[in-house]
Amino acid sequence: MKILAIGDVTSPSGIEHLKRNLWKFREENKIDFCVVNGENAAFITGISPELAEVLLRAGADCISGGNHTLRNKRAYGFLDECDSILRPVNFGDSAPGRGYTILDCMGYRMLVINAMGQVHIEPTLDSPFTHIDSVLKREAGNYDFSILDIHAEATGEKLAVGYAYDGKINMIFGTHTHVQTADSQILPNGTGYISDVGMCGESEGILGMDAETVVIRMRSNLPYSFKAASGKCRADGVIFTLDTSKGVVTDVECISF
Repeated sequence: MKILAIGDVTSPSGIEHLKRNLWKFREENKIDFCVVNGENAAFITGISPELAEVLLRAGADCISGGNHTLRNKRAYGFLDECDSILRPVNFGDSAPGRGYTILDCMGYRMLVINAMGQVHIEPTLDSPFTHIDSVLKREAGNYDFSILDIHAEATGEKLAVGYAYDGKINMIFGTHTHVQTADSQILPNGTGYISDVGMCGESEGILGMDAETVVIRMRSNLPYSFKAASGKCRADGVIFTLDTSKGVVTDVECISF
């Protein structure tokens, strides 16, 4: 089985890129399941119901979120109603939406968990470990395979999550920093892991943002409004190859299209 994870969509242009290319990529690479992090799809203001619908039709089986997901209040009802879109589980039960879901994947039950780190990221939420532990305990026996999107700034925190759930969660990928890391690997107990899968958006600039605007903000410390970067769009991600008979990942391949 092949599972594709795509990094943070940084703008509506990134959505359009996936709309044009994702199904073709899935077909060419025989992808069975796809998770896309869509927390920035409306350009730093979360994700709108309309963009979420486009992304699901474009080939995403599940949309994960992050620290910006709940900034768009228009999405609250959609988060409550749709099983295929997530926000970090450690926002707690009082927040709109859900932090995990179980979806069909080629007849298997795929548990997808979305969690957020605590180091150098706002808002500061409860420990992701506590909430992930609760999900795994609550849903024991209700799923066949599992995926975790750990949305966090610090690579050390992401690696700690990876090792904590090595052999307990089949695939763990990091999001949020928008730069694909060079540490894709299979952990000792068979979990596929990468600290960050990258981003989906305009390729020129700084993390999907216009470079000149970012530099001005950093030099002046004044709140200049961000603008989207220019350049051709690209989608970064990884393909996990899962041995369904043994329940271990046999390959983690970094991709960009």
